Amino acid sequence: MNALSNLTGLIPIIGGIYGLLLAQGVLPRKTNKPEEWAVWRRKFGGFYMIAGPLLILLGIAEFFGMFKT
Repeated sequence: MNALSNLTGLIPIIGGIYGLLLAQGVLPRKTNKPEEWAVWRRKFGGFYMIAGPLLILLGIAEFFGMFKT
């Protein structure tokens, strides 16, 4: 196994952080359509508030090599 194989755990970590920031309304900072983002948050925000931390935890586990094949 090469030294960069654990770096694949960064992908779900970054994705989970991005999903949390979207669900909390931190991102996008400036938008031309705030009403549409409010609708999106009401529709998908709850899912991303749960899925984001799970993705982060799975990414951390993968980063530290807990899922060796």
